[in-house]
Amino acid sequence: MKKILLGTSALVLFAGAAAAQQVTTKAPFTVTLGGSIRSDFIIVNDDLANQESREARIDYRLTVKAEAKAENGLVYGFSGRLRNNQGSSGVNPGQTNQDVVGMDEKWVYMGGSWGQVQLGDAYAADTRLAVRAPTVGIGQADYAFGTVTGNYRWVHLNEGEVDTKISYMSPVFAGFQAGISYTPEMNSHGRDNARSKFVTGADNKYSDLISIGASYAGSFSDIGVKLGGGVQFGDAKDTSATVKSTLGDYSVWHVGAQVSYAGFTVGGHYSDASDSMRTKGDELSHWQLGLSYAVGPWAVAANYSRTETDFGARNTKDATDYMWGVGGAYQLAPGLSLQADVAFFEIESPVSGLKSGQTKNDGTLFTFRTRVDF
Repeated sequence: MKKILLGTSALVLFAGAAAAQQVTTKAPFTVTLGGSIRSDFIIVNDDLANQESREARIDYRLTVKAEAKAENGLVYGFSGRLRNNQGSSGVNPGQTNQDVVGMDEKWVYMGGSWGQVQLGDAYAADTRLAVRAPTVGIGQADYAFGTVTGNYRWVHLNEGEVDTKISYMSPVFAGFQAGISYTPEMNSHGRDNARSKFVTGADNKYSDLISIGASYAGSFSDIGVKLGGGVQFGDAKDTSATVKSTLGDYSVWHVGAQVSYAGFTVGGHYSDASDSMRTKGDELSHWQLGLSYAVGPWAVAANYSRTETDFGARNTKDATDYMWGVGGAYQLAPGLSLQADVAFFEIESPVSGLKSGQTKNDGTLFTFRTRVDF
């Protein structure tokens, strides 16, 4: 990342003239610019109908942070991330609106030795503090672009939901950190008005979500240890004044751990989502394991992730979705890396758009990536 010191006139580029003129601190803001560009080429063999076997895409993420420190020691500012392919959907997510740029993460913050308060669109506290199986480069079983994977997930439910919330993150003390978040409405972000007591969209099914998480990172001699876990819970919204919700209340918990030694890292993660986002009585759980090794500019990894769906409330066959992958990354130059993965998957949970006669989506996914970080 490159740090640039800007006075109030240059801050107009980021905040507008009026906001820039309101800065009263004697010290200028420190504005940090950074990001990554990921150019992918994939080859996929699966059971989706009417689909090509190759695809290419470019994904860019640009970060900006403006921070200042008051005379009383208060540190405050703004953090955001600009990203393309916002608002895309469909059988092949990411295929439309590739040049529609949006700021998916954006929040203001203030803090000090007592921790930090954040207000805006950001990941929940438990998600930030989670520990999962190790990956390198593209991610192996953590990457499934170009196909459809049903209920399969690499991370616990609600990951990626950068809804508007307020969070408190504690300082790190002896390797320990904790955090808590409150989200008034699921799937509400930015300037959205989501005051309705009832469901207003496919993803607006819960309200008053609480997230609590904790983590530890330390070392004992030459052995590194990471631990993390958390819970999320919230209330299901009724469809209308006369139509009650058929979903279970939101309830998710997860734990994870990693141990590293001499370049090797082994770890895993388990989550239980109960019947969150599902018909009451259904159950969804997920676990993963992985191993990675890094030496010099090289890194390799293998991991496996499995999601179990129990359709206990209906006459539907239970489903197992899994993916395992291997891959590697090589740093060709500072900020430039070449990466490659192969992942194998089998998806039993309901998937639309399958070839005639197929009841599940089996496949193999090859991904080749060139990545620039700055």
